[in-house]
Amino acid sequence: MHMEELRNMHLNAYDYVIDIGPHKWSRVHCPNRRYKVMTTNAAECINSCLKFARQLPMLTLAEFIGNMLQRWFHDRHIAAQSMCHQLTDTAHLVILKHMEKCNLMIVNPVDWNIFSVKRYGKQ
Repeated sequence: MHMEELRNMHLNAYDYVIDIGPHKWSRVHCPNRRYKVMTTNAAECINSCLKFARQLPMLTLAEFIGNMLQRWFHDRHIAAQSMCHQLTDTAHLVILKHMEKCNLMIVNPVDWNIFSVKRYGKQ
């Protein structure tokens, strides 16, 4: 969704996101690495990693890139081998937290696609 569309659809939401600033909701403007990546664009990611290596001679740069990619793939391979779940550790913890909350709830069908959800001891 573009900002102009948001403004036309919901002015209060538009004002809110403008007030808090793009560094809070946009990966491009974030000063930190969110979710261990700066961007989803592979070319931009590699360009940012090669910022200083671009000054190297061509053959040295090619060797640097090969070593960098080999290191990345090795690190990810080791991380994948050490996983004991089908999900990432972060996703697994999120699921566990949700399951703990779900275990405290009673779900009763009201209609075909409407349900009554209550926590134990609460209405």
